[in-house]
Amino acid sequence: MLVAILVPTAGGGATAAAAEDLGPGHDLCLEVSSDVMPVGAWEQVVEAVSSTVASRTALFPDPTLALTADPAQPGSAGTPARLSIDSGRAGAAPADASMSCGDRQDHWLARFGRDFLQAGADRMLAEAPTTPGIDSEVVIEWYPEQTRLQTMLTFAGPLDIPNGTCWVDDALSIDATSGSAVASGEQGLETSLFAEGACGRFFDHLPDGGAGEQAITLLPTEVTLDDGRTLRFIASDVTVDHDGVTVGGSVEVR
Repeated sequence: MLVAILVPTAGGGATAAAAEDLGPGHDLCLEVSSDVMPVGAWEQVVEAVSSTVASRTALFPDPTLALTADPAQPGSAGTPARLSIDSGRAGAAPADASMSCGDRQDHWLARFGRDFLQAGADRMLAEAPTTPGIDSEVVIEWYPEQTRLQTMLTFAGPLDIPNGTCWVDDALSIDATSGSAVASGEQGLETSLFAEGACGRFFDHLPDGGAGEQAITLLPTEVTLDDGRTLRFIASDVTVDHDGVTVGGSVEVR
């Protein structure tokens, strides 16, 4: 069940807050400039995001949404539209739409927290088919300088037989043709004899890719508005820092 909280915020640009004002516990944060939002579009965006969240239970076991009012409504000029989501993971900070998603000057900005992505990977492993007697652990390795995440599974049976490591390597970049963030999604494994099947089950249980691809493909890239037009989020930059993944760019309405 989704819980939504409407939060009034002060005026300001979509990403005008200083970096030190970022909410410390954003699991997922989406921020859109009021300058590019038609009247009524924000409600449609929130509905589209809510639908995605409801379908991704491994990432969002018990989500709470906090959001601002429609910035295109009279009296809300200059107020950014912001949606903060607490996934329901243990230890998550409450959703807080009064805190900025980032300090970049984009028309839209989305941020996915490191602890949120790790908790989702842990739940996916817990839900995956496993072999009795095999101990498994999944860890997300972060490489900010390379804009890269690596989702790595290690496993071992009694007396360390069988054992192995499998991984999905996500180097993140922008596809200029499509205007979207993309992940390399390269797979690899190193296992003992006859243990490749464990990696196969791991890869099969990641239909949405590794942690990097899970993040950048989570939000809808296009939203159909009530008037028949389409609002499109065009990505122009993706970054990885030690606390999360951030994607941003421009908004097109056509």
